[in-house]
Amino acid sequence: HFGPGRIHGVVGENGAGKSTLMKMLAGTLPPDGGRLTVDGRDFARLTPGRAAACGIGLLPQDPLDFPPLTVWENFALGGGPVLGRRQARARLETACTRLGFCLPPDTPVSRLTVAERQHLELARLFDRNAKLLILDEPTSVLTPQETRDLFRILRALADQGTSIIFISHKLNEVIAICNRVTVLRAGRVVETVAVCDTCPTDLACMM
Repeated sequence: HFGPGRIHGVVGENGAGKSTLMKMLAGTLPPDGGRLTVDGRDFARLTPGRAAACGIGLLPQDPLDFPPLTVWENFALGGGPVLGRRQARARLETACTRLGFCLPPDTPVSRLTVAERQHLELARLFDRNAKLLILDEPTSVLTPQETRDLFRILRALADQGTSIIFISHKLNEVIAICNRVTVLRAGRVVETVAVCDTCPTDLACMM
């Protein structure tokens, strides 16, 4: 269960099923069984369009953007109604201001850092009213300062009621940013605990 305004960690060894589960939530992979409940509505499965309509957004390890296009052009291509240049730039600026960072709208995405590309995707998902954000190993190639900046953004989103799923193999970061943590092993839930009741060593033992 992923509640509003919470950052929920998901950990497990390689092959535990973390990314597979998240792809099911994002609608890119059909589940073998079970059910998904979103805002009280049950689904046997989600499609990408239905997941987006339910407010579920996935930020993969490699952001899904078009490097030759500018920042505002990529922002405008984020799904939903087609945005013109003026409207896209205005909405991009609003999203960046709300999230506490700046992006140069006319710069090609190919010239952005990985952290800035993440910011662009977060701004796009925020603009599309995503209620549940799924981040798959978002800090794997970030510097320590970029990681701190990302955590600040995630806390701001959670404070505004967004639910966040944070997948990472860096257990100390999971403890630092999450409220609760679910441990997966071989496709099954081993345990879900509050971060105040665990530590990296305990999580490693459960994994």
